[in-house]
Amino acid sequence: MTRFPAAAAALLRLAGKDPRFREICEEYGLAQQSLARFEARPDAAQRPEIGDYRVLIAEIEDEIGRFLKAAGQSR
Repeated sequence: MTRFPAAAAALLRLAGKDPRFREICEEYGLAQQSLARFEARPDAAQRPEIGDYRVLIAEIEDEIGRFLKAAGQSR
């Protein structure tokens, strides 16, 4: 919800009724947590996983955006 604050109500509705959307949200949360762990490492500048997770997070955000658009809610 921090990424899409204007759509908080729509996010809650979608999560309540769509199991696939809930799964995407869980994947998003896990990716965010993993990114934070890699960024906190002392060798973060050398970790290729950081870039990989940033790409993954952007892809998931796009997918969430598509769900919102289909539900009639803008980002």
